[in-house]
Amino acid sequence: MSTDVILTVPEAAKLLKVCSKTVYTWTHRADFPAVKIGNTTRIPYGLLMDWVNAQALKKEA
Repeated sequence: MSTDVILTVPEAAKLLKVCSKTVYTWTHRADFPAVKIGNTTRIPYGLLMDWVNAQALKKEA
């Protein structure tokens, strides 16, 4: 998947194998890469993967 792809919340949830409600909860975190466009929330794929990797590194430390 290209790093310039923009995901919807359900698409991000499917990719991460979590429910959409979990992703919506994460969108309220300051460190989560979500963008509000009008009434919709979008998540840049590349930034999402960076966030996931950062979360994994926190667990290792």
